[in-house]
Amino acid sequence: MNLTDVVGQFLLFFFLMLLMWIGVTYVSLNIQYSSARQFFDDVVEQIENHYFSSEILDECRQRAEENGYQLAIETFGEEGNMDARVVLNLVYVYPVVQVSRCYTIEGYAR
Repeated sequence: MNLTDVVGQFLLFFFLMLLMWIGVTYVSLNIQYSSARQFFDDVVEQIENHYFSSEILDECRQRAEENGYQLAIETFGEEGNMDARVVLNLVYVYPVVQVSRCYTIEGYAR
């Protein structure tokens, strides 16, 4: 085996590892985002079903904290015609490089 073959094998191994890391990162991020999106949809549905009850809002914030999310709920309007702005922040840490990034899901409950 000569030096060119060794370098070629090393480069192949390096690019395969890089491709594998990108794939694992993509799948992991997609799973975490899907879970956060489902949680967000459940929170909005619960708020709407219980008509902006303060107990439900506190319970949703507590559940979000337990799941590692940051949840902000801002209600506005008057009794009988209320709306709520719901913001869910998700912090994702990329594997291996340990770089974190914050993703935000925002919507309204009516």
